[in-house]
Amino acid sequence: MFRKIVSNLPFSPALVGQLGFYAQRLRKEEATRRMGLIFTALALVVQSFAVFTPPESANAANGNNVIYGGFKSKDELMTIYDRNKDSAGHKDLQQIYKQFGITRNDIANGKWTTFNSRDFNNTIQSVGRSTYSFQRTPIKVEGTSTTVYSSQLSKFDSTSWTTKNGSMYTAVVGKRAVDGKWFAIMSGCGNPAYIALPPPPPASECTALTITPITRTKFTFKAAASTSNGATISGYSYVVKNSAGSTVYSKSVSSTAKTNSITHDFNKDGKYTVQTTVSTSTGKKTGANCQKSLTVTPEPRCIINPDFPASSPECKPCEDDETIWYKDKDCTSDFDLTKNVKNVSKIINDANNTSAKPGDRLEYRLTVKNVGKTTGSYTIEDNLADVLEYADLIDTGGGTLLKKSADVSVERAGTITWPAVEIKPGSSIVKIVSVQVKSTIPATPQSLGNPESYNCRMVNDFAGNNTTILLPCPTPKVVEQVVSELPKTGPTENMTFAGVVLAVVVYFYARTRQVKKEVRLIRRDLNAGTI
Repeated sequence: MFRKIVSNLPFSPALVGQLGFYAQRLRKEEATRRMGLIFTALALVVQSFAVFTPPESANAANGNNVIYGGFKSKDELMTIYDRNKDSAGHKDLQQIYKQFGITRNDIANGKWTTFNSRDFNNTIQSVGRSTYSFQRTPIKVEGTSTTVYSSQLSKFDSTSWTTKNGSMYTAVVGKRAVDGKWFAIMSGCGNPAYIALPPPPPASECTALTITPITRTKFTFKAAASTSNGATISGYSYVVKNSAGSTVYSKSVSSTAKTNSITHDFNKDGKYTVQTTVSTSTGKKTGANCQKSLTVTPEPRCIINPDFPASSPECKPCEDDETIWYKDKDCTSDFDLTKNVKNVSKIINDANNTSAKPGDRLEYRLTVKNVGKTTGSYTIEDNLADVLEYADLIDTGGGTLLKKSADVSVERAGTITWPAVEIKPGSSIVKIVSVQVKSTIPATPQSLGNPESYNCRMVNDFAGNNTTILLPCPTPKVVEQVVSELPKTGPTENMTFAGVVLAVVVYFYARTRQVKKEVRLIRRDLNAGTI
């Protein structure tokens, strides 16, 4: 249009009016595009904050964390490691990392970076303090009373996006000095991740002591030992003590074999204890398997335990099986645990995997039956932490609800305990806990450390018996689930898009100014009569 007016202006001066109208339109368009440029620049600034300062979970700390609440830098991790204590009072951090071959120098030599849960062909394992509905492997931490649980890290990829593309984790990443294998300590929770366990150290043990009678007073003592990872055996020693604890015989034998035997002839009747100690490159080894008792006696013995005379008070049968001794390894109590959830409001006796509404009252019935052969003591405990996220406790059934305190660890908070009770063989005890679903379903976001927290489900596990109650998600939770499945973009994509938008706006703004200047020059030449 502009080019048409200019080309026809020498032949039709009346077009000057249209040129003036076009100039006014250009001034308005210039103002509009100037505002567009300003708002685009402001949007670019805001976008840079979102890129370079990413949001953090509002519910990150979790009982599964090795370091409660995680850490925000490598220096903070080193400080917590040296202190060997986190904000929840855990004092086993160094021992946990040592269990997986991670030393202080390994951490100091590591890098602050990111990794994907499906790196190394999806072989990365992670470690935490809690179990989940999927099976995790328990690992006892040496030198502590702590048990941690290991599983494939990608098991935590719970959305359609992450199950396909994996989850990104910020962590201190390095290689273990002991074997050069990859490891990571995740910043959000302090949980170690690895692709292979460290090599086991040299080990040896005394595995068995077998006592075989040759005659009434003569016996053969045969010891067995095992070694692994380069450990060696140098000898065996035997010590025989009488019932008073006095040594009546001892002998040492040099040998590198994994078995050894000697014979001994007793000169007195009585009860004796024989203990074998194996000398190895990892130290002297003995144990319950290498300590046995024997009796040298001509008198009638207890039928169910020949170690005692028939008149001995120790000669008594098992409570529910008279053919075995009351202290026999098979004379024990054994408990069968079951759990059932009932929706009282909807009159559903087995409400497992059904839906509940706000205000519904639920009853959890815990049953413990002694299926063993003798009376045993059992302490019932049930962790309702996940249930109490969406429900209020109405009746503990005589139990006590543990709350987080100096004496109660984070992972035990929300557990109901009952005093120990004696249960006879074949008998059962039942505990009933009542809860009521909250009138308003909380919209609390899911935990970064525990995706099963605040997921619109009340899941409870009682000795492997899982019960699940489904709840209607409030609108914010529905949005949370949808947003979590949106495609993930990084800083490169965001800044590239913003740059393209900025370039387009600048181009149109510059073009407007250029056309405006051309109109002004043409009008000047027209007024001067040069056109």
